[in-house]
Amino acid sequence: MKNTIKKILFSTLLFLSFSIQGQNNHKKIKIILLGTFHFNQSIDSTSKLHSNLFSEKRQNEISNIVNKLAKYKPNKIFLEFSEKNQAYYDSIYNDYLQGKEPIRLKTKANEIFQLGMKTAKLLNHKKVIGINYQPEELLDSNYKPNNKVDEAIRNLYIALAAFNDETRTNSEFYDLKYPYKLPKQDSLLQKVSLDKYLLHINSEKKLQQADYYEWNYFLSMGTGNDMSSMEYVSTFWYGANLRNFNNIARQINYNEDNCYLIIYGSNHIPFLKYLFTMNPYFEVLDLEQVLK
Repeated sequence: MKNTIKKILFSTLLFLSFSIQGQNNHKKIKIILLGTFHFNQSIDSTSKLHSNLFSEKRQNEISNIVNKLAKYKPNKIFLEFSEKNQAYYDSIYNDYLQGKEPIRLKTKANEIFQLGMKTAKLLNHKKVIGINYQPEELLDSNYKPNNKVDEAIRNLYIALAAFNDETRTNSEFYDLKYPYKLPKQDSLLQKVSLDKYLLHINSEKKLQQADYYEWNYFLSMGTGNDMSSMEYVSTFWYGANLRNFNNIARQINYNEDNCYLIIYGSNHIPFLKYLFTMNPYFEVLDLEQVLK
């Protein structure tokens, strides 16, 4: 009798084990989130941060990064330009496939070309994909709301642009300085390779610092029950990044795709990472492992 009970228990545990493994064995699309600074700022800037992009040293470093990204064979590469500019970047990329680099220096210096298109060409991709949502486009004279919701969002954008509230709640707390000391960016890139610098700006503390200084003041605006400024933060920051994520999700081919590369301004990375991490069909890769 005891042996029979043991066999039943063993069979039940074995069944449960296989069931759990089966549930956890679904396919996950790998996600590489590479936050960058805007390379083409070097054209207008005297800052050492953006200097020497076209030097032999920096170009070798870019080739090194591109080769590491290409090893993961991303099926699609998503970049920081809007849908309305897709045709322009299609023409740039098609020329590049024919061996012609961009004539316009700011386009050639951009990380869209230096990292995104160079990786895409190495993988024989037919195109790169722009996913950047720009709420400013709601003010374009050619913009036509598709429905009442789109019209309401445009009206909200106009109202927020004109909104001015200098009252603040608990400013003593919100004005606290960021508590961690980080290297000065103007000198850091001169001391380290480009991949090491990109790992720095994608580090948890650096991303946290950028978000803290950019939005903390706005979070203190308003008093009492007035939280209108929160609409500003949610629309212009979280809302925009949610739309960027949605632009990716709309183009997923779950059966065929195994990996995506997203190259974007580093400040956008934390919320995008959250959205991908919270979806069970994605696996966000450790950038340090990707670039090691």
